[in-house]
Amino acid sequence: MSQLAKRLFLASCAGLLSLSAQADQPHLGLYLKTYYTDFQVIKDCAAQHHLTDADVARAKDALAKIEAYYVKRDPAINKDKLMKLAIQNKAAAYKIMRETKKVDTGIYCRSTLKDLISKLHDIDAGATATKSGS
Repeated sequence: MSQLAKRLFLASCAGLLSLSAQADQPHLGLYLKTYYTDFQVIKDCAAQHHLTDADVARAKDALAKIEAYYVKRDPAINKDKLMKLAIQNKAAAYKIMRETKKVDTGIYCRSTLKDLISKLHDIDAGATATKSGS
């Protein structure tokens, strides 16, 4: 095999590896959309008196930091589009909850808040570990 053919073969293998690595990683916007949906649910929960305004404020602060984290990792994220999808997902989440009738709305609201806050703790813990050299 000629040198040129070997180089072309190696270059094509490298290109395929980089494409497969990108395919293995889901678009970060999908994760962010989930947290947008959670925030929409939290706002609704407060309107239904399952959560307090202070809970909504905590969730809003957490979402801002989560959003900054994901946008820093992937600047191509279209936040407006994801927010629209999140609003649609919120309706689907409530529909599933109503149909199963096995989940109390108050519990669902508190667990959604807990999920959003725990993601912020995960991000903070990852940033602390990175700064300390771990």
